[in-house]
Amino acid sequence: MSAITTAAQPPAGVPLRAVDYLRVSTAEQAKGYGIAYTGKRTAAHIAGKGWTHVGTFADEAASGTRPWRLRDGAAKLMELAVREPRPFDLVCVYETRAIGRQKRVFWEWVWSLQDLGIFVAVVDQDIDNTTEEGESRMRDEADDAFKELAKIRKRVQGGIQAKAESGGFPGGQARYGYRIANKGIKGEQQLVLDVCDGGEACTRTAPCEAVHEADVLRAARRAAVRFKKNWEMVALHLNAEGLFTRSGKPWSGPNIRGRLTDNRLLSAQFVFRSEKNGAQTGPDGLPLWGESVTLHVPPMFTPDEVAELRGTKGRTFHKDPVRRRAYPLSTRLLSPCGQYYVGSSPHENESVHYVCKGKRPEYAGAVTCSCSQIFARGVEEWVWAHVCGLFGDGARLVSPGAAPKVDYSARLASLDRKIAEQHDVIGLLTGVTPEQVSGQGLFGGAPEAAAKSSLRPFFAELEQLRRERDEIALWQSEAQETDRGEVVLDDVALFAHCGLEHFTKEQQGEWLGLLGITVRVLENPPAMRRGLACPIGDWFRERGRVVPALAEEVWLRIAQAEGFAHGGLVPRQAGGPSPRTVLEAFLGKALTGASWPVLEAEVGFKGLIGHWNRWSRQGRWERVMEIMKHCDGAPAAPRHRLPKMQMTGEVRPGVVLAESGD
Repeated sequence: MSAITTAAQPPAGVPLRAVDYLRVSTAEQAKGYGIAYTGKRTAAHIAGKGWTHVGTFADEAASGTRPWRLRDGAAKLMELAVREPRPFDLVCVYETRAIGRQKRVFWEWVWSLQDLGIFVAVVDQDIDNTTEEGESRMRDEADDAFKELAKIRKRVQGGIQAKAESGGFPGGQARYGYRIANKGIKGEQQLVLDVCDGGEACTRTAPCEAVHEADVLRAARRAAVRFKKNWEMVALHLNAEGLFTRSGKPWSGPNIRGRLTDNRLLSAQFVFRSEKNGAQTGPDGLPLWGESVTLHVPPMFTPDEVAELRGTKGRTFHKDPVRRRAYPLSTRLLSPCGQYYVGSSPHENESVHYVCKGKRPEYAGAVTCSCSQIFARGVEEWVWAHVCGLFGDGARLVSPGAAPKVDYSARLASLDRKIAEQHDVIGLLTGVTPEQVSGQGLFGGAPEAAAKSSLRPFFAELEQLRRERDEIALWQSEAQETDRGEVVLDDVALFAHCGLEHFTKEQQGEWLGLLGITVRVLENPPAMRRGLACPIGDWFRERGRVVPALAEEVWLRIAQAEGFAHGGLVPRQAGGPSPRTVLEAFLGKALTGASWPVLEAEVGFKGLIGHWNRWSRQGRWERVMEIMKHCDGAPAAPRHRLPKMQMTGEVRPGVVLAESGD
C-alpha cells in the first residue's frame, strides 16, 4: 500500500478520490507534450493505484510561472477544494513542473492543498507528499527542476547577450520599417531596411519578398512635412494610399506620430534590452539578463531628411499645461458601446464631464460611437453616495468564500524544529567523530581533517534548511503585506462611517481603485445640456425647495392675490395662454428640465420665456412661490440627467459590492 493511501485512508472499502491537473505551455505543446499525452499518463497512474478518477482540470498553453489563481483550470480546482464535504482526496500531476516552474508558485499551491487535507502525487517520479520522506523527495525533485530552468535561461540569455554585443541581431521581431536578413542562419542575422528588392518584377499581384515598410515610413515623412505635422492628415493620406500598418490595419494619428518621432529611428539605432521596450529588470532596476546594447542599423532617412522633419513646425500648444480636476471614475465608467469614459475638461469648466473613449477614432477617418457625454459631478455624487451607503448595508455584501491561504507559520515551525535537530546531530558528531577516527591509525592532523570531512554533508544540509527558512520567511512577509493591502469589511465600514463623505476627488479615486469599483452605463445617456441652465429649475435647486403641486384651492388664493381676471383661467390676450397655464408650464419645466422650445411644443403656446422674464422681473414669481411654500411637491430635475447605471466592486477576493439605480 502506497504512502498516500496510508496517510489519507478513507473508510474501509472506499477508494481514494483523485483528480488530475494537466498543464502544458506553448513550448511543451510544440514538442508533442500536449494535454492528451499527459492526461493518458495521469489516468493510467490513478487506475494503477486503485484510486477513483473523479475529475480532470486542465490549463493549455499556460505558463508555469503564473500563480494558480491566474490559471483558469487550477482556479476551478481550488474552488472545489475548499468545499465541505471535501469532493476529492488528492491531485495527480504528470510532473512537478505542471504545478509551477518557480519555487514559490509551486510550493504555495502544494501547501494550500495540503492545508485543506488534500495531497499531491507526481506520476513520473511516483512520489507524493503524505510523509516527510515523500515531501522531501518532492522538494528535491522540484528544486532540481527549478535549478535546471535557471541554468537553461541563464545560458540562453547569455548567448543572446553575446550576439547583441558582437553587433548581430539578437532575435525577436524586427522594428517597423526593417526586416531580418539571413533569418535562421546562425551568427548572420542582421536588420536591414524593408525596401523593395524586386525592381520592375515586383507588382501587387506578384510582390517581392519585402513588405515595403520602409517605403511606408518614407511616404509618411514626406506627408508630415507637407501637412505641417498634422498627424491626422498624415494618417488619412497613408490610409487613402493603401499604406497600412504591419498588421494590415489603417493608421491613426498618434500611431504614425509615434513611429516618425522615435529618436532611435531617426538616429538609426536599435536598443537591445531597453527598459522602455519591457526588458525584464531586477530589484536594482537594471536589465536582469545583461546590459542594454545599442546597435547601429541602416538609416531610414538621410541626414537632410531627418533635419527637414525635425525642423517642420506643427501646431503649437500652450507651454503651461491646463490645470485639470481629478476624475475618480475615469476608465471605471463603462459605456454601452463597450468602451469606457474618461474625464475631459479643464478645471475651471463648470460643465465638467466624462467622454466615451469610443469618440476617439481607432484610425484616421474611422467611425466613432454615438455615446453622449456624462455630467461629471452628477455621476460622481451618485457613485460616492452609494459607496458610502453600501458599507452600512450587510444585505448587499455577498461572500461566496475566500480563497485558501498558505499557513507559512506551520512551515517555519517545522523548519525551526529540523534546524534544531540538525544542530543537535552536529553537536553530537563533533564530539564523537575525532575519537572514532583517531582509533583508525590516523596521525597528526588527519583525524581532525577526517572528522571535518565526515561532518561536511551535515553542515550542507543545515545550510540548505536555513536557506529554505529565509526564503519562506520572505514569502510570509510578502503575503502579510498583501493581506494588509486587502480591506477588512469591519474596518472599512468603521472608517467609512468616520469620514468617507469628506474625501477629496483624488482620495475618492484611490478608494474606488482599492474597492475595484466599476460603473456600467446601461443605456445611452441623455445629451448634456449646453448653454444656460434652466432658470426655474435653478431657483428651486439653489433654495433646496421642492417643486410644489398646484392644487385647486391654492390656485384660487394665487388668482385673488394677483388680481387675475376671470380667476386666471382666461387668456389675457387672444391666442395666448391663461395665467394658470403659464404657471403650470413653469412648474412642469422645473420638474422635467425641458427646454423652452420643447415646453412650448407641449403646451401649444409660444413666448413662454417672455412670460417668465415678466413674472420674475415684476416679482410675481416670488409672490406666487411664497403662497405655495407649504405645498407638497417633488424635487426639481437635475440640470444634467443621469442614465441608468449599475455599480459593482470588490472589497477583497470573494467579497463583492453591488448596487444599481436609475
